[in-house]
Amino acid sequence: MYESFYRLRAKPFSLMPDPEYLYLSGRHRSGLNILEYGILNRAVFTVLTGEPGMGKTTLLNKILEEHRERFVVGVIGTTHPSDGSLLPWVADAFGLDIAGRDTVSYFRMLTSFLGRSFAEGRQVLLVVDEAQNLSLQMLEDLRLLSNLNDGRQTGLQIILAGQPSLRAMLTRSDMRQFAQRITGDYALEPLTEDDTQAYIGHRISVAGGDPQLFTDYACSIAYRFSGGIPRLINQLCDLSLAYGFGEGAERITATMMLQVALDRAAGGILPHVVDPKTIQLDPKRLADESQPARSSPAAVWQAPEVSAPAAMEPLPKESAGGGPYRQGLDLKKGRQFDEAMKRFEAAGQDPQYRFKALAQRGLCLKAIGRLNDAADSFRDALAANGATAPDLLNVRYLFAQTLDSLGETDQARAQYRMIHDVDPLYRDISDRVAAMDRTGLFFFRRVALLPPMSWLRSLKERWS
Repeated sequence: MYESFYRLRAKPFSLMPDPEYLYLSGRHRSGLNILEYGILNRAVFTVLTGEPGMGKTTLLNKILEEHRERFVVGVIGTTHPSDGSLLPWVADAFGLDIAGRDTVSYFRMLTSFLGRSFAEGRQVLLVVDEAQNLSLQMLEDLRLLSNLNDGRQTGLQIILAGQPSLRAMLTRSDMRQFAQRITGDYALEPLTEDDTQAYIGHRISVAGGDPQLFTDYACSIAYRFSGGIPRLINQLCDLSLAYGFGEGAERITATMMLQVALDRAAGGILPHVVDPKTIQLDPKRLADESQPARSSPAAVWQAPEVSAPAAMEPLPKESAGGGPYRQGLDLKKGRQFDEAMKRFEAAGQDPQYRFKALAQRGLCLKAIGRLNDAADSFRDALAANGATAPDLLNVRYLFAQTLDSLGETDQARAQYRMIHDVDPLYRDISDRVAAMDRTGLFFFRRVALLPPMSWLRSLKERWS
């Protein structure tokens, strides 16, 4: 409908997981690197997790596109826990006859199939998408299949992709044997605001259009409503293009994006992070939309903003720092981070507010990508007096996340362990400590921070 008007050769925001449109944010690039590493290193199991709409299937399609010729590939797109054994699904994924067989027959058939593949020197790759739906029996079936090899190398490699509940299931105490076979795992996170703008421009470019078709402010509004989830961004942008076409608009503006969100929210269909009715567009930024488009920012990954814990609200008793602190919270809520930090610095002169002000300043710095400064602010907050135990845990968690984002994995692990020692049930701390202690994970995290082509080239040379 709008393609010819905007000189696009295709719909840029289709919900289909097309690898041609894959935008590699820092987190998505790291996820792709881990999948690549697992394949080249002949890992038995590689795990990729993320919330719905994060792009897991698109990453899988990308890795299959690059390696399909080297493997006998089987893909299981969906299962249900009530289906019993997974073996019929595996056999069907590889095109084997599944008529009228029992569990033992399926196992023998797959054993024979893998044996023939070994003899012919072929690698076999099984990809299971939506793996959070697997039952414990299905996972046990995969574990048994993974034991089949020719005595020298792994015969069957398995990639599991699913929602975060998959990771929770794999960290259960009764899944220890399975977890020990997982060589690499990665959890995708939402796009940042800068990544959202780069993502929108990238998809427009791939479709043959002008990457500046969406104004910066429109991209910012899309980020606020979607929370950086690619699938939600696609829905907003696709409808915005339709609205823009209807109005004959040369560019997609924040006003159009807001109208799309309001109309979808009125129908109760489109999920959104914030209620569109609460958004008041900034007149200055609206005026800036009429200016010539600037070049897109470099897509450098930064940690997503973490909301301040509920315990870090203004103190009930007013003091000298109370006014600036409340003003800072309001400015931070409106994403006016520079002004908010000035208020928090003023509030921090009051000893009663120093800890909270430093913590909130760290959140502002984190949100705008100044991770080193954010880490320093969180560190200063932890050294301040007057914090409650829950507040200390909250800020130490933010500090550890920031260190992890900076690649300071040893320091991050130390902070996570300190939290775990105080409260092993705090948030996902047990999962984080277990994951960081898993053999080889530190190597994977460091590898993900290297220029991808250099280390992947060395691995390819090693395993070719």
